[in-house]
Amino acid sequence: MQKTGVAELRLAQGPIPHYKEMVLLAEPLIEALVSEFGTREVIRRFSNPLWYQCLACCFGFEYQFSGMTTVVIKAIKDGIKDKNLGIEIAGGKGKESLGTPKELERLGEKFNLSDKKIKNIIFNSKLISKVDNVAVQDSYSLYFHSFLLDEKGNSSIINQGMNLREGMVRRYHWFNPSSISESNIAGRKEKIVLDLTKENEEETRKLILDLAREGEKTAKTFLKLNRGTSQTNLYNFKEKKIIELPYYLKFPEKLNAKAMEVANNVKNFEEFLCSKGIGPSTMRGLAFVANLVYGSNLSWKDPIKFCYAYGTKAGKPWMVQKKEMRESANILKSAVENAKIGDQRKLRILKKLSEFV
Repeated sequence: MQKTGVAELRLAQGPIPHYKEMVLLAEPLIEALVSEFGTREVIRRFSNPLWYQCLACCFGFEYQFSGMTTVVIKAIKDGIKDKNLGIEIAGGKGKESLGTPKELERLGEKFNLSDKKIKNIIFNSKLISKVDNVAVQDSYSLYFHSFLLDEKGNSSIINQGMNLREGMVRRYHWFNPSSISESNIAGRKEKIVLDLTKENEEETRKLILDLAREGEKTAKTFLKLNRGTSQTNLYNFKEKKIIELPYYLKFPEKLNAKAMEVANNVKNFEEFLCSKGIGPSTMRGLAFVANLVYGSNLSWKDPIKFCYAYGTKAGKPWMVQKKEMRESANILKSAVENAKIGDQRKLRILKKLSEFV
């Protein structure tokens, strides 16, 4: 598994006046990229949060707003759907994301992938969503999940989570995921994040699985610990105000003992993480028991590490230029068509122009 990055954006609302132009631009743009670099490289680029940021700005979106993920991916999905470019997109926002497994099954059959490969792809789709929502708890709840797949089985995943209190979203990027690994993230650093994906926490993950297998015994231990640490705030006598305890000192309200029964039938932590009923609260509760009773290591550090082409829908720095988007789409389409018959001069000129800029 390779997590390539995370970007944080502000929540945005309102209509998209240039959506048709976005869909129109998507096909020739992706086709040009595939023609020049191949499907694997295009898939890999979508896993780069900085490259994707520039791509979204090219579609007329502000660099710091949430629509550059949900709307741009949907426009590209609609633009390249059934165009036989060797790349397809599954998933989307809200209820659309729930249909990802069936979409991936259909796409796998379209690309003639083996049953085993399709099964692994569907499992990885679910695993990465659980990693970004449960194994890493950063106060952002996932509401968007997209899966980019090429005809050779290469994949990128782009997830997006929402923090309503802060009015912010965080975007997660992955390339060819297969198992849990330490994250590589770019974005705004959060003070407190529970991260169970770090390589040096393998023993903690094994202990959490063992605790889950003990079921009722662990649940009783959790209740005892919870009663002893149920305080959620402190009183500052000097300033005469209540101070909320930090996130990492707050016990979750409950531990789903029924859901933990699945631990007896799974092979590893990844399968346990993907099991129904194993959510952020239960995972955090097990992590607390592992830490307080057995002294296992827990990481509370955020794993974070680190252009407008046609204007934006908000008019900053200028309004979206629909005409220019249509003209660019035609130029790219013409360049790709010429490349198909052996004339790659336009593609080379576009490449030289990008290097000059």
